Amino acid sequence: MIDPIDSEVPSQIDHLFTPEEDDELAELMISFDGGMLDYGELDGFLSALAVAPQATTLDRWWPMLFGPEPDWETDEDPIRAKALIERYYAMVQARVAISPFELGEDALPPLWSMTDLNDNDDDEEQYDADDHDFDAESSRAEVQAFAALRQLTAPQPSFAPQLDVDDDDNIDDEEIDADDIDDDIDDADDDEIFDTEAADDIAEFGDADGMDMHFSVGETWLSGFRFAMSLQSSDWRAVLEEEPKLARWLNALWEAADSAQGQQGPLDSLPGMAPSAAVPEDAGFLALEASLRVHSRDQETPPVLDETILPGVIPAVLHQLWRRHREQVGEVADALEQDIETGLGNFRLATIDNLAELLDQHAAPAGGMNLEQLDGFWTAIRASGVESSPFESLVRVFGPDKVWDDAEEAREVMSALVEYWTLIGERLMRKPDPNDPLCFPHFAVPEDRDSDEPDPKFPYCRDFARSFMAAVDEFPRSTKLLLMDPEAKHWLAPIEALAEGRSLEKRGAKLLSEERLALVSALPHCIAGLSSYFAVGAATPHQPARAEVLPGRNDPCPCGSGKKYKKCHGAPERLN
Repeated sequence: MIDPIDSEVPSQIDHLFTPEEDDELAELMISFDGGMLDYGELDGFLSALAVAPQATTLDRWWPMLFGPEPDWETDEDPIRAKALIERYYAMVQARVAISPFELGEDALPPLWSMTDLNDNDDDEEQYDADDHDFDAESSRAEVQAFAALRQLTAPQPSFAPQLDVDDDDNIDDEEIDADDIDDDIDDADDDEIFDTEAADDIAEFGDADGMDMHFSVGETWLSGFRFAMSLQSSDWRAVLEEEPKLARWLNALWEAADSAQGQQGPLDSLPGMAPSAAVPEDAGFLALEASLRVHSRDQETPPVLDETILPGVIPAVLHQLWRRHREQVGEVADALEQDIETGLGNFRLATIDNLAELLDQHAAPAGGMNLEQLDGFWTAIRASGVESSPFESLVRVFGPDKVWDDAEEAREVMSALVEYWTLIGERLMRKPDPNDPLCFPHFAVPEDRDSDEPDPKFPYCRDFARSFMAAVDEFPRSTKLLLMDPEAKHWLAPIEALAEGRSLEKRGAKLLSEERLALVSALPHCIAGLSSYFAVGAATPHQPARAEVLPGRNDPCPCGSGKKYKKCHGAPERLN
């Protein structure tokens, strides 16, 4: 993970608004009675103005920024506040004008807010008006977003869409030792692996049964952004009429303002929150909201914009809107879609790298899992449809003897686990495609490769497959029965072969490199095939893929396994 604090890349926009000005404006904002709540809402409001269809100055917006009756301490305060916000607005305009992939960490708006911090008087991270830019570690989403925006998708071999490095100790063929883990996951009390203080802090991530978790990252920024858009409702509705495809992501941001909330619930006092009644001053808000829904109704639904996705979406949306309205480049919806796909891919890679490091540091030394093993275990659980949560596997992930001495450290790891659990769910929703890196599970590659060619001696995906099968062994009986179907056995067979190191083509033979890589390339189809059985159960039998014309014996099997037809569905034992 790239630490923005230690970054040596010179900033392109920091000089436009200095840290001293930052602190001064934060203190003055306390006087904005009824105006902008914090830097998040201020930045969201100004960002919407910066990319609005019609360029605007701040002269007409002072009452919205300061509130109707700001409580100024001196006569100089409003003059100074206006000057500081003008400079901040210039910085925002410069930020959205540069591609986020070029600007790097500076492309990220302040998505944290005062509401990120709880009201516990003993919390050492309470908000301080004199130091609003609190430690970045108190907002992991912010830190990960910095890392994501600093990386472009790296070229990777087609057989290894997500690369990692394992140590040599993982190359042997020993089976997973069940004696080293807690066999009775259902009866295990996961809290026993934490000390009392750490467990109390981790509880804020949600209940393991209900998984009812809410995050406040981006809450006030989204509210300010939506508020400013509603004040220019007619201009934005005209944009949607000209380019309806923009509505997909604008509507997603609009709705995210309703769903983003802190531990104390939604901030109903914010002017950008949804109106409670259709009074005249709300007409623009309601009209724009209706237009966004109409134009996005028939488009593909974007992923839920939670704290793991917002940092990759917002900079791309702002930059493409700026290009459309300031550079007059015409339609930008397609470019926006590509930017978001790249940004989300980068963010996933940053999340993966971060969790891999954390597991190597905290889980592996205690007899727990590396990331490939975790991916296999959780992929099986999530694909099965068995009701579960990431917190039900903690003894398995960290080993039975793991104890956390540092609550903040435990909180960071638990947050990373929740993010990865979400990423696996998103991956399972993608259409299986061997050419799409985001369809593949995570697996390790040898560190000392001489080239991008696969290492014929390295057991790719073995740890993934073994952990996948370990999870299958613990499925409820009703779920296991679904695997008795011959077609389900077909989808599970490649994973079993990868786990056991045996060939599917030559009975009793060892699994060699060429066939292993073919099985790895078939994993997206295998997992998707199993998921379909688990999802619909016996009530709606899975319909296997069929070819309209019978393929030749040496043609690829239409099921997507990557094997020849004669070695797969065309084998005599399957045809009979």
